[in-house]
Amino acid sequence: MIADPLLTEHYAKAGLGAVLIDMQHGLLDERTAFECVQRLEKFPNCFPIIRVCDNTPALISRALDAGALGILAPMINNVEDARRFVEQCRYAPKGKRSWGPTRALVLETTTEQANDNVKVIAMIETREGIENVEAILDVEGLDGAFVGPSDLSISLGFPPKGNPTEPTVLKAIAKVLEGCKIRGKLSMLYCGDKERARSALEEGWEAVFPGADVSWMVAIAKDFATVTN
Repeated sequence: MIADPLLTEHYAKAGLGAVLIDMQHGLLDERTAFECVQRLEKFPNCFPIIRVCDNTPALISRALDAGALGILAPMINNVEDARRFVEQCRYAPKGKRSWGPTRALVLETTTEQANDNVKVIAMIETREGIENVEAILDVEGLDGAFVGPSDLSISLGFPPKGNPTEPTVLKAIAKVLEGCKIRGKLSMLYCGDKERARSALEEGWEAVFPGADVSWMVAIAKDFATVTN
């Protein structure tokens, strides 16, 4: 979320398997986000994902042309949303992505390579998305789902929590995991802390995102503050 590509390199060097470059709620502008992708190219074991701000062609195509290998779109609520998302991420005959990869040519030289390389991941974070999750996951070309527990909690009538405890919310989250497992699709979960991340991996989630760099730095600052207080 912090607009500094240097930090992205340090995250990768620290051993993270993926970095989510957040253009929805983070402070990154387009150029900074794309530079983050560039910095990650020298770390082949760290997967660069860009979360765009909405499910529209403009930013999705720009992010892909810059070399993002994963695209995460928020508020995928139904089959129509999911199909439109996939279409914008895939070249014909699998989609409607426009040719003009600019930096992405470093990684892919054909439309087939691009279609194979890019992971298309839907955010499931509303009541409607949960109700339609099986049909969403059945959309051809969609690689997986990412649960945003805070927005999901709000949609289900509870306060936003990175680690929700309400049975209704937990049941909804489990429904996404089960749907992904059955279909062999990627399952991703935002977690409020590393303890929840560990338990989520034990449950079978394939990728967990334990907080964000802003929350990490705030926690460190509070810890340092105890030295003088």
